[in-house]
Amino acid sequence: MLPIGITSLVKPLTRILPRERALSNGMVQGKKIAVVTATRAEYGLLSRLIGLLHGSDEFELQLFVTGAHLLPSQGMTVNDIRKNSVPISAEIEIIDHDKQPVDIAQVAAKALSAFAKVFQTFQPDAVVLLGDRYELMGIASAALLTHTPIVHIHGGETTEGAMDEAIRHAVTKMASLHFAAAKPYAKRLIQMGEQPDRVFNVGAPGLDVISQLQPIALEQLEGFLQLALNKPVFMVTYHPVTWGDNHGLQALQALFNALDEFPQASIIWTAANTDESGEQINQQVKNWVEQKANARFVCSLGSQRYLSLLKIADVVVGNSSSGIIEAPACGAATINIGSRQQGRLKAPSIIDCHENVHDICNALNKALSTEHKALCRPELSLYGQGDSAKKMLQILSKTNFDQLKTKRFYDLDGDINAI
Repeated sequence: MLPIGITSLVKPLTRILPRERALSNGMVQGKKIAVVTATRAEYGLLSRLIGLLHGSDEFELQLFVTGAHLLPSQGMTVNDIRKNSVPISAEIEIIDHDKQPVDIAQVAAKALSAFAKVFQTFQPDAVVLLGDRYELMGIASAALLTHTPIVHIHGGETTEGAMDEAIRHAVTKMASLHFAAAKPYAKRLIQMGEQPDRVFNVGAPGLDVISQLQPIALEQLEGFLQLALNKPVFMVTYHPVTWGDNHGLQALQALFNALDEFPQASIIWTAANTDESGEQINQQVKNWVEQKANARFVCSLGSQRYLSLLKIADVVVGNSSSGIIEAPACGAATINIGSRQQGRLKAPSIIDCHENVHDICNALNKALSTEHKALCRPELSLYGQGDSAKKMLQILSKTNFDQLKTKRFYDLDGDINAI
C-alpha cells in the first residue's frame, strides 16, 4: 500500500504479478531499475530496453508512466502500454487534463513532488531517464533529492532552437551514468565534467526499434487511416518552438501554405507534444486537415504504425528529432524546418530550411527529386547500428549502483579522444 499523500497522484497496480510472486517466495531480488516514460515517442525509444530489463533475471523493472500518456488529447497512450506484457508499476498524473495551455512550470513542480514520493516508496537502485523534456526537470530533481542515481540517455546533444537544450544539460549534471547516441555527444559529456568511465557511446535506441520492426502491410495502414496512401507520402510533425514569442505559430501557417502546393501528396500529420502552445498547434492542424481529402491527423500512431509509415514515406516534414534520427535510417528524406533541431548531427538526406513558404516549397521539391532520393538510401547511421539497448543492459549489469551515488567533476587535463 502506498503512503497517505501519494495515492491521488499515483495509481498502483492492485494485482500481484508473476515476478512479485517469485520474489515473495524467497527468490533473490535483482537490481531495481526504474524507467520513466512521459510521451508516446519516448516510450517507443525505450521499448526495447524496457523489454530486455523485464526479461532479465538480473533486474527487477519498475515502469512508471506519466505525463502525456495520461491525456485524452494525446491519445491516452497509457492504454497501449497496458496492453503490453510488461506491467506498469505506477501511473503518475502530473498534467491537469482540463487546463490548456499547459503550464509547464507547474507540471515540472508537480513532477518533483509526485516522483519524490514515488522514489521514496519504490526505492529503485537507479532510474533511467531519456531526453530533455520539461517534466524531466522535476523528475530528475526528485531523483537527485531522494539519492536515486540517474541513468541518462541522449545527453550531450545540442538543440539550439529549443528550451530542451538547457534542460538536457541540467539533467546531465544530475545524472551519474550516461548513454550517449554518438561519439561527439559522448565527448561533450566529458567536456561537461562527467567521468569518462561513466560515459558510454551506445547509439540511439530509436534505431533498435527499427531493426526489430515487423512492418504493417500497406492495406492495413490505409484501413487505419481511412486514406489511400498515394505517392508522394508526407509524414508531418510540428512541435512548438520553446524559444521565442510565437512558439512557431507563424511558421505553422507557412507550412500549411506550402503543403497546399502539393495536392497530389498523401499527408499524415501526427500531434504536437504538450509543450506550451502544443494544443493550439494541434487545433489549427485539425482545422486544416478537415478541409483536405488527402490528409489525416492522428494523435498517436503507436511505434509500429509510425515506423511502418516511415518506411514508405517519401518525406518527413517538420521539426521533430525523429526526422533527424529515425527517418534517415528508414530511407526517407527529411525537411527540417527552423532552428528547433539546430546543432544535431545530420545525414545527407536531411534538408534544413527557413520558416517561410518559399523555402519549404523549394525543400519539398528538392526532397522529391531523383538526385536527392539517391541520398536517402539507408546506410551506416550516425547514431549507431540498432543494438543500443543490448549495450545498455550489459553496462547496467556490470554497474555498482552504490558507487553512482557520489560524483566527481572531471577536469580536462588530458586526451578525451579514447571513448
